[in-house]
Amino acid sequence: MTDATGALVPGAEVKIDGTDSVKSDSAGHYIFSCVAPGNRVLSVTATGFASQTATVALRRGQTVRLNLKLTLEEVSSQIEVQARSTEGDPGAGVGTTTLNTAQIQQLADDPDDFLRQLQLLGGNVGGSDGATVIVDGFRSAGTLPPKSAISSIRLNPDIFVPEYQSPPWRGATIEIFTKPGLDSYHGALFLTNSNGVFNATNPFSSTTTPAGKQRYGFELSGPLVRQRSDFSLSLEHRAIDEFNIVNAVSLDAQGNQTSVRDTVSAPQRLWIGSARGDWQVSPRDLATISFSSNVNNLGNQGVGGLVLRDSGYSSAVSEHDLRFTNSQPLSASFLHETRIGYSWKRTEDVPSATTTSLQVSGAFTSGGSTLQRLNNRERDLEIDDDAMLTRGKHQLRFGVQSLGQFVHEDTQNTFNGAYIFGGGSGPQLDANNQPTGRTIYLSPLQQYQRALAGLPGGRPTTYQITNGSPLVAFTQWTVGLFAQDIIQATPRFTVSAGLRYQLQTSPTNVGNVLPRLGLAWSPDKKQTWTVHARAGLFASPVDISFVSDAYRLNGVRQRSLTVYSPEYGSPLTPVTGSVSVDSINRLAFNAHQVPSFALSASVEHDFPHHWHVQLWALDALVWGAYRIRNINAPEVASEIGTAPDPISAVMAARPFAPNQNVFQYENSGHLKGPIVGGSITQQSYKHFGFTGSYKFQNVWADVADSINSPQSAYTNAGESSHIEWNHRSQFDFTGFVLLPFKINLSSVLDARNGGRYNFTTGTDNNGDGIFNDRPSFALGTSQANTFQTKYGLMTTDTINGNVQRNLGMMPGTIHLDLNAARVFQLPSKQNQAPKTITFNVRSANVLNHTNVLTVGTVVSSSNLGKPVTADTARRIELGLRFSF
Repeated sequence: MTDATGALVPGAEVKIDGTDSVKSDSAGHYIFSCVAPGNRVLSVTATGFASQTATVALRRGQTVRLNLKLTLEEVSSQIEVQARSTEGDPGAGVGTTTLNTAQIQQLADDPDDFLRQLQLLGGNVGGSDGATVIVDGFRSAGTLPPKSAISSIRLNPDIFVPEYQSPPWRGATIEIFTKPGLDSYHGALFLTNSNGVFNATNPFSSTTTPAGKQRYGFELSGPLVRQRSDFSLSLEHRAIDEFNIVNAVSLDAQGNQTSVRDTVSAPQRLWIGSARGDWQVSPRDLATISFSSNVNNLGNQGVGGLVLRDSGYSSAVSEHDLRFTNSQPLSASFLHETRIGYSWKRTEDVPSATTTSLQVSGAFTSGGSTLQRLNNRERDLEIDDDAMLTRGKHQLRFGVQSLGQFVHEDTQNTFNGAYIFGGGSGPQLDANNQPTGRTIYLSPLQQYQRALAGLPGGRPTTYQITNGSPLVAFTQWTVGLFAQDIIQATPRFTVSAGLRYQLQTSPTNVGNVLPRLGLAWSPDKKQTWTVHARAGLFASPVDISFVSDAYRLNGVRQRSLTVYSPEYGSPLTPVTGSVSVDSINRLAFNAHQVPSFALSASVEHDFPHHWHVQLWALDALVWGAYRIRNINAPEVASEIGTAPDPISAVMAARPFAPNQNVFQYENSGHLKGPIVGGSITQQSYKHFGFTGSYKFQNVWADVADSINSPQSAYTNAGESSHIEWNHRSQFDFTGFVLLPFKINLSSVLDARNGGRYNFTTGTDNNGDGIFNDRPSFALGTSQANTFQTKYGLMTTDTINGNVQRNLGMMPGTIHLDLNAARVFQLPSKQNQAPKTITFNVRSANVLNHTNVLTVGTVVSSSNLGKPVTADTARRIELGLRFSF
């Protein structure tokens, strides 16, 4: 609070909604530490100055600064939403960024691109593509709300506070806040179009791919009863026409190897909408109810790369969310909030074909999709209750969070049967196709070629089929209790100490006590420097997909049968040399949530002219991560120099029953390694602003990004490696510049080293029923069945190969997205809300860089290490928005 000359105004009384009041201190500062969301009216009185009132729209999780300049004649006000804090703000972590409505509109409209850009903006700490999305405080958010319904987004707050359960290295925490209604009617109509003539062709397509996107919709908000209730509505439709490119290897009519190129349309039709109402029940009670819906129909999913057209499926995905929030600021120092949410989720998949699936490792996959018909329904019930109390130097926050997931899965996975040709040992044939008595290595494609011709050695490696009841239903509850005390020990030193307790059912696990600690210190009086140190224990709940697999494939509800070396065309007919193995899935008897420890430190500094620089480091340790292991695998010795023979391996002795695989989900995986980075930000200049960041990762694990199986059930040799999402170096840049003619140009750039991939033999060398066997490094060029790779000479003649997991590195990726916008002000009557028309041109992947998604991984394949699929090529969209 200052006067017209800039002098501080102490002793001014500030009231909020005419009730709670504070006085400005000797530095002119005033603080309301706990205010309910909604439209709030501040009134100011000070001796010698005119009274002042200002209306502030507050949203949950925001820090709002209102700088008041008091004069005898007039009062001007400005609201600034802080993107970060350098004064030990407990709600802000390293790299915390808040995006307002204008910044959100500059991001992509496509839902996948939108989420990717948010992950990049908030990715200053942690891995990629693992963001936890929280919408209006609800943790059960499955899909993003429409951009038109979002008022602000906070990326990467301090997730070491006990309110959050997820560990930080999985990516940013994204907190999305939807719009309340306003005190006057506002709305917009919008349309974007991306015609195929503007867009580039996929680099692997043999024909043009005229991809297109159309988006249109409206939004409307305003009062229902002035100063008491308001509403907001939004609805939009998206028609996205993309293409999946098949880039496989098969056999022609003469049995010769040939390339397969196919361009398959992958249409997507998406309706998303939301409605929200706010009701000021009393000055100390605000109720909010909202409903959002997302219905998405997708065609030809699962196609592309080595997967042919007939192996695709259509998918219908829908989610509907009904949510209620009640905020009660019982005093200026105490806030109580209750949230209740109920979600309906459904996924229906229909295969393009119901024929038997056929996979030739490293070459192609055809036939009906192994997913077959799927009808999964889920009901989520979330009930959260928390409170915040401020007393002197203490800010206490405590509460309970509960999430119940009612799962009803109806899936026919592998009910159609699936052949796998993985290659391996086979008889050598003479010119008349008769066995010579010698054994040689057959690649998967050669094995398939012999099967088509009816020659010796042409049997598939395996045939798998599942039958039984496709339905499984169960309920999983996760409950967390948390408490935290933020202590402002001195004006420049803050301590945050908290504790979280977390329990879960299905499987039942109750022993998770998770302490968290954070320190913030500003060494200089002006607080331009801030040092943060944080540490904490975390526990990640057991994934419901693991529980579903264990309940469904238990040998009673469903039975899975694998036949080794079956007769091609009659796989269930017993023949000499064929072996049948039953398989069941189960959870380990001591299965529990995944424990982890994280430690972070950061240094931030504000330079003159609002330049802000920060450096940070994060170290993580996970023990007890989930892997699936065959605990009844055949006991075969590791060796190099003998062509793999899955039949001999599968016939070896087992610890328990013969001819049975027992796939157990167990807490046997580990993850560790540092992530360090830094950023520089400039957002104070009128004509330009930017944030640039660099991140270095060195994360090692013996688990995969989702679920992983060790190559051998009896040794962990070679399993510890860089995890798939470990991009050694990553550079991100976001910025804007105001060009002549009032054109606003904004950009999002992401450049990173490639992720990791695993070399495999394509077959089940050790007979454990899992096709993840790795090759070995060859002893020399004289050794048979060797293949040259950029990492050295490798051989498939091995059991439990010695090549390290995830040895391969993918090509690097570069994404540059640009958006140019121009706002035109339309004539409007006095005291009316301004009317505007906004034109924009947005381009995704403007450099048309080939961003490789997958490469060939089977050592004997002709596409080993070569790109197989790529992200979309350059896309250009034209947009029009009318606001009133």
